[in-house]
Amino acid sequence: MPAAEPCIAVVLSTHNDVTTIEAALHRVLASPWTAEVIVVDDGSADGTGEALARIDDERVRSFNPGVTLGRAAAVRLGLAEATAPFVIVQDADLRYDPADHGALVAPLIAGVADVVFGSRYSPRPHRVLPLWPTVADKVVTLLSNATTDLNLTDATTGVTALRREVARTIHLDQDRVGLELELAAKAAAGRCRVYEVGISYAGRPDAEDRAVHLAHRARELACIVRHSWPGPRATKPRWQSAARRESVAFHEADAELADSLDNLDDAEHYADWITEMLAPHIRGSIIEIGAGHGTMSERLARLGRVTASEPSDRAAERLRRRFAGDPRVTVEQGTAAEVMAPGQYDAAVLINVLEHIPDDVGALADINRGLRPGGTVAVFVPAHEALYSAFDHLIGHQRRYRRSTLATALTRAGFTIDEIRYVNLPGLVAWFVVARVLGRAPTDPTLAALFDRVVVPVLRQVERRWTMPSGVSLLAIAHRPATPPSPPTPTAP
Repeated sequence: MPAAEPCIAVVLSTHNDVTTIEAALHRVLASPWTAEVIVVDDGSADGTGEALARIDDERVRSFNPGVTLGRAAAVRLGLAEATAPFVIVQDADLRYDPADHGALVAPLIAGVADVVFGSRYSPRPHRVLPLWPTVADKVVTLLSNATTDLNLTDATTGVTALRREVARTIHLDQDRVGLELELAAKAAAGRCRVYEVGISYAGRPDAEDRAVHLAHRARELACIVRHSWPGPRATKPRWQSAARRESVAFHEADAELADSLDNLDDAEHYADWITEMLAPHIRGSIIEIGAGHGTMSERLARLGRVTASEPSDRAAERLRRRFAGDPRVTVEQGTAAEVMAPGQYDAAVLINVLEHIPDDVGALADINRGLRPGGTVAVFVPAHEALYSAFDHLIGHQRRYRRSTLATALTRAGFTIDEIRYVNLPGLVAWFVVARVLGRAPTDPTLAALFDRVVVPVLRQVERRWTMPSGVSLLAIAHRPATPPSPPTPTAP
């Protein structure tokens, strides 16, 4: 084993671990291998955040999205923030021993491995587990190996190590269960060198082990099926498609957007509905980023003083004509970084804009700096990558979001989330049929008018009362904390 030196970023995902988090952190920080510790508090409600605040060590960085993302999504956030050359992911409890970190990173340091799994089922000392979870783990591992051609003994381990560049290259997308199974599938698909080393394992009390639910195992099996199709050896793995999506030139997308914005300008009920959702959160000096043709700016002016910003020459000129002589609205041309001075605004609004920006975290960080402490950002974006269509591509969408990916972007940019929810459940089916199956523009004048006059009035009443489990769009409300945020770690291309 090489001599110990600080070269590891330890990513800890914690959820209601107030009884163990401080002890776990002290053990990790005592390791000579630890260069930094990134803790993601995944919606704890038991005082875990207060326990984290008591840790006084400059190597510790903690993130609290304000909502529960799921273990895998929380780990993704931590991986994106890691700066050390090697990363270890483990749970924030006392089951795994940081004394094993040297053995885990030894193959990485030697240059013979890209990903290392820690195996609980090895000759290393570990607490003997009850029969049920051991059998279930081994069955899941066997099925994982059958789809990846790997020979792991513990694919459901809670501790893994990988090179930082591999963490940035393998685009993990599980939110809750199955992080390690997805990592195994995508490491095999990317022809990464995978090693496994034995680790010690303290186990859980018997009562907790017997509480492992069948639903958890079902999700693991679903994860294996999902990430084994079209197969781990595919030439162009399906999981790389979103990350490697080619962008449409800005002027081409802007030309396509012009017709869509014109069609939506007549969708008055829809614009009023979005304004109604924003109204409780928006006040004072407001900036709309990517104001387009001014449909929303006109309504936001009822809530405060509005700056309508727009990088497009064509759209900016149209905004100037629309709001000429209107003292409530000022038009600025440029990106958020170009038009927002530090601490200038009380609120920022982005309606179907963030998905166009290649570096969404960087843009949100610029907006964060332009808000006063306590200032609010409201973000409305298209949801679900599975709905990405030729129309999305033509109008310049870089991505569509899930709840977890939007929450991660906001958190990395320094915001604390107040609310994040799906909007427009029927739109899921409509978008899939119109945009994906029929290949038509969902903003077609006839379709847009029908949706606005018939569907929206009903939706406003329904979604005012009940939170939807999914939807074609996502709405997030977040605020800038009083303490200035740390700049996000640059994302490798």
